[in-house]
Amino acid sequence: MSEKFLAVYVRRFFSGTLLSRISGMVRDLMMAFAFGDHPSVAAFMVAFRLSNLFRRLLGEGPFQSAFIPHFEGLRVQDPQKATFFFRKLTLLIVLLLLCITVFVEGGIGAVLSWGIVSEGNREILSLTGWLFPAILFICLYGLNISLLNCYDSFFIPSVAPIVCNGIWIGAAFLLRNKDPSVAMPALAKWIVMGFIGQWLLTLPLTLKHVSSNWRDWVKFHIPQEVKDLAKAFTLGAIGVGAMQINAFVDVLFARYADIRGPAYLWYSIRLEQLALAIFGIACISTVVPRLSRAIKSSDMPQAQNLLSFSYKRIMAVMIPCTWAILALGASSVNLIYGRGHFAELAISKTTLCLWAYGLGLVPTTVVILFSAIFYAQNNFRTPMLISVLTVIINIVLNGVFVFGFNMGAISTAIATSISAWINYWILQRMIIKRGWKTELALPRLLKIGFASGFAFLCAFAADYFLFNPTMLAPLAVSANFPRALVTQMGVFFTQFAAFAGGILFYAYAFKCTDLVELFQDFVFRKKAQREAEVE
Repeated sequence: MSEKFLAVYVRRFFSGTLLSRISGMVRDLMMAFAFGDHPSVAAFMVAFRLSNLFRRLLGEGPFQSAFIPHFEGLRVQDPQKATFFFRKLTLLIVLLLLCITVFVEGGIGAVLSWGIVSEGNREILSLTGWLFPAILFICLYGLNISLLNCYDSFFIPSVAPIVCNGIWIGAAFLLRNKDPSVAMPALAKWIVMGFIGQWLLTLPLTLKHVSSNWRDWVKFHIPQEVKDLAKAFTLGAIGVGAMQINAFVDVLFARYADIRGPAYLWYSIRLEQLALAIFGIACISTVVPRLSRAIKSSDMPQAQNLLSFSYKRIMAVMIPCTWAILALGASSVNLIYGRGHFAELAISKTTLCLWAYGLGLVPTTVVILFSAIFYAQNNFRTPMLISVLTVIINIVLNGVFVFGFNMGAISTAIATSISAWINYWILQRMIIKRGWKTELALPRLLKIGFASGFAFLCAFAADYFLFNPTMLAPLAVSANFPRALVTQMGVFFTQFAAFAGGILFYAYAFKCTDLVELFQDFVFRKKAQREAEVE
């Protein structure tokens, strides 16, 4: 498959993800407007993270990384065998999650009825109980999109979260005048309905590939293929399970440092993940099925080509995104959240967390790509051990920053980014030793970095000379952000135009080919798509 043809699928994933992430941004805007950084909102976010622990295990992450190469290997042998495997795996996951849900809900009910817990923890446990049933539909959605990606279907899976976000937005709007402590339980119930709708949107296309005859689904039998996947998945699950426990511990560190800390982390990481999902995951999700297929088919030249293309594209996108977060972080947080109950102090602290998370964009994206190589070769042990190591490092750093330096909620974001760079460095060294090449020389990386730095300076100059400087306002003791929407939009779009203009000028003036090719690929997409289809 040519790079042009792969780029077509990247754009399809990008367009769907862009729409869903915009809806997610509107969702967070509504949350900030309606409820601000109220302690009950922070408790809701802790409960959401706790209730989603199994999501990373059985809905995405290691599960998808194990499922895709396993399914592709079966499909190469016999498509019917692969379809049978998917149906039985779905049935097994449904039964497993139903049992887990009953157990967890019973445990929460017992603790709330007979346990001695503080009022804050009681609120968290109660919200977790309302949110936990959604895990079944989240995981089924994750399984569906893994299958659909194997069949080169990217738009519907990536756009499906709009359903959940739309219901979430509507519920937050309707509950905006209620006290947050009363509104959060009602919001949790609506969110469960949203996840059901998200899964239902992917169901028709999934059934098209794996049969809509209900009799094919309900015959309980665990084939050997599912058992093989379970063995492969276990090691990956240990690694990501440790990371999810670590993610939850991060929220506890943030809550200890500042009772509103989880809210600042929530709002900041949503913006960081906007860049990660739209640009980074667009490259990863489209290439991983093909990379796995090439490795399973022993077509190593094609696998190497896919790795090189993806690595080059990730760097050309994520390095500028990192600089863009530093340049536009304050104005974007102020534009999206800076109204209603979201005060200026919350804007500053959310921006600081966003900057810290943004420093880990590049390694976070590349780690997913490098891990896919190990998973496609049925080597789950190596990524698992590295994940556990980085989790330990992350927890230690959290403890040092929170208890040693009293750095507040930003501690978690800084520790996360440092751990991501360590993970990236270890994985890169290991794949190079195994003969893989990234094929992106240091001079080309420096060109991308200089172009991004120049764009940052352009945005800074525009902000400094045209406005009361807001770019570095979060570093001030008392920040002053504009609250009028027109002014907020003026500041953000001026900075954005200066940043975009600066990076384009530098790319063409100094012949930064990686950025020029990226720009041409997306701007002249119709021409590229026609050429790809001809090939």
